[in-house]
Amino acid sequence: MGNSLISPCFLPNSTKNSTTKLIFWGGATHLLSGRHLAAKLLSHFPNCSIFHADSFFIGHPIPTLSFSDELLLGETYFILPADLLPFNTLTANSLALLNGGKRWPPPPMAKFPFECVKGEDGRKAVKVVPEFIMEMITVDDRGGEVQVSEEICSTPELKRHYEQLVVGNRLSWSPKLETVSERKVNFVEGYCYSSQSKILKKLSDFSSI
Repeated sequence: MGNSLISPCFLPNSTKNSTTKLIFWGGATHLLSGRHLAAKLLSHFPNCSIFHADSFFIGHPIPTLSFSDELLLGETYFILPADLLPFNTLTANSLALLNGGKRWPPPPMAKFPFECVKGEDGRKAVKVVPEFIMEMITVDDRGGEVQVSEEICSTPELKRHYEQLVVGNRLSWSPKLETVSERKVNFVEGYCYSSQSKILKKLSDFSSI
């Protein structure tokens, strides 16, 4: 998408260029040393998809890593259940699905979750900052199914910031502030936050290969 930056709070300077940071749905994190292909990680987590932390843009497709893609040193990736984002294009609706039913207001690490950036083609795009995604996917230990019934811009400040970037810039696409109707979200079996110990065990096995 161009003009994407990894926030320095994601990786300390001492380790930024020698490790890859993995952030799993639920909050488990892991610093991976050395060079690895996505295929190796996906073989340990077959029901998941890998997303670069800077690949979330409102109104644009969310690219996932393919088996042949390499995990780049110094970069951050989100490992999410493959069925967590049912839409090809990132919308306020799909953003709301990431929070696993947590209630707002917006998390303190990313007071303003959106920023306006200019793509390689010179057109403006609205990026969702990685810190906000990280806070969204760090959920409470609820287990099983949770209810999602929150509006993505449920506070005046967040709604105003969204409208300034999305509506104010008059992008060619016209995203709406969508309300996610209350429904069940079925998490991938064995992957919900209650099984973080299993994730860490797999990561231990992964690192030893």
